[in-house]
Formats: sequence, C-alpha cells, structure tokens
Amino acid sequence: MSRNKGIFFAAALALTCAATAAAASTQWGVDDSGLEFGNGPKAWTNFAIPNPRYYLTLGVKLIRLPFKIERLQPQPGGMLDAGYVADIQSVIAADTQAGAITVLDPQNFGFYPIGGKAHDILADSQAGDDYVALMGQIAQTFGREDVAIGLMNEPHTGADAAYAPLWNRAIAAIRQAGFHGMVLVPHAHWSNAADIRPDKPFTGQIVDPDNHWALELHLYMDQDSTGTYRKPTVSAQIGVQRLAGAIAWSKQSGIPIFLGETNAPATPTGLASLQAVFDMVNASPGVFWGVALWGAGPWWKPDYPLRLDPINGAEAPQITMLKKQL
Repeated sequence: MSRNKGIFFAAALALTCAATAAAASTQWGVDDSGLEFGNGPKAWTNFAIPNPRYYLTLGVKLIRLPFKIERLQPQPGGMLDAGYVADIQSVIAADTQAGAITVLDPQNFGFYPIGGKAHDILADSQAGDDYVALMGQIAQTFGREDVAIGLMNEPHTGADAAYAPLWNRAIAAIRQAGFHGMVLVPHAHWSNAADIRPDKPFTGQIVDPDNHWALELHLYMDQDSTGTYRKPTVSAQIGVQRLAGAIAWSKQSGIPIFLGETNAPATPTGLASLQAVFDMVNASPGVFWGVALWGAGPWWKPDYPLRLDPINGAEAPQITMLKKQL
C-alpha cells in the first residue's frame, strides 16, 4: 500500500482500537427497579423485588439498584431492616455470581425521612447527620469489591458546592467503615448531564481519601430532560449535544463519569438518539466508568416508554441495542 494509505489505515485502526477499549472498560448495565416503588413495607404488595437474572444472562456487567431509605432504615438513626437488607443482598449475590457490579442507589432525591416526612439534608442538620451515619451503615453492611455506593439519587435543592461538604462527610463515613470501592457522587439539579461543561464545571470540591469516585450524571432526550417523555424525543442528536460538554469536562478534569440513567422510547428518533449516545461513549475512552439504561424491573407497565423487561417474550429494542455493547 502507499504511504498515505498506510497512514490512513493506521489512524483508522487506532480509532477502532480506542472505541473497543472504551467499550471494554466501560461497565454497561441497567437500572433494576422495584425496591423503590410505592409506599409501605410489604414486598409484592407495596414494592417489588427485582430479579436481575434476565439481564445478567445477556452479559450486563452493572446493575444499578434503586431503594428507599425509609424501607432500609425504618427509624431515623436506627438499625437496618433485616428483610429489606436480605432483599438487597439477594440481588447483589446474583450479580456477583454473574461477574457484575451492583450500584446501590438511595432513591430519595436529597431528602432523609424523619417521622414519615421527607427532610432536606441540606436544610435540616439532623437529617444531614442521620444521612451521613446511614451511609456508614450501608458501607458496613454491603461493602465489598463488587459493590459501588451511590450517595443519593438526583438531589436538587442546592448547588454542587452546597452539597459537597455533606458528600465529603458521607465519603469519610464510608471509608472509615472499611469500604474502598467506587463511590458515585451525584451532580445537583437532578444530575442533569447537560449542565456540565468546561466553562460550567462541576463545582463540588470532593475529598475522598481513596480518590476512587466518579460523578453521576443522568441523560434523557425529551424536551425537559426529565425522562417522562410526555413529549417526543427532541432529535436524533439531542443526547450527543447534551452530553458533549460533560465529556469535555471529564477529559479536562480527569474525573470519570457514571451515566447512571439514560434511555429513550422505541421510536425511530428515540432509538437513533440512544445509538448516538452509545457511539459517543465508545468514542470517549477513559471517560465513562459505567452506563446504566433505565428502566428494568417487573412492575413497569407494558405502555411505559422506557420499559426494558420483555413484553410477551419480545425483547425491547433498547435491549437489542444494549447487547451490542456488551
């Protein structure tokens, strides 16, 4: 071959290798819902216990497991509920057997329950103290090499700089409990990925003695970025546009990203936008610690636009796309 063709071939091979390395190093998986559903303490009445085996047989390497603090710890500052702990441990055991990591996800949106009411952990010092203590208990109870601990799902009542002291206290409690695995720090403002870019960086000054944390971001492609899809997917490129700044920031800062929630409906535009995001992740080696597709779990209705569980044995189109990343 000519020298020019050789250079082109080498460049193309390098890009292919980089994309392959990114796919291999990024842990792809799903958000497996059920434990966070509804109100009340009774399994299969108030909430469901997810079974990740369907997704594990596909080869996913990450299961993000949403749960409710008030079920895990019925009394503020008290012991963890043994039955609920066993429910969580059953999912972790299945994940471990399949070689997958479990991400523990407190789905309380920046609040801690006291007396049956949600208390803002930023505004209520007692709620903040109880939350920090709980994170230490979670690390003691569930901490192991194949578990990652998320600090909170989608906090939104303050800025990252305001939350950072609380996250640092929680990280300190987690590390003091002997856990040395990955900690996932949420971006405020509902973890919206579109917020972060080099000229508008993550402003939380995170202190982790182990320096083993990633920034959790969420990415949806509807008009208001909520993932409710009351209106259609904006365009095939909207996800790429919303994620580009965060990728540039990660490369500049050296802080990895956990894309803790993303998905789009199974419409032509929705699937095209999701594929564009997958391609962007693969083209960004070293940026993404993990990617989790929302929403797996037995209690999502058949008409839920982001449902991942099979319907009448038919594989969800988003899962067909995810399988190609595994």
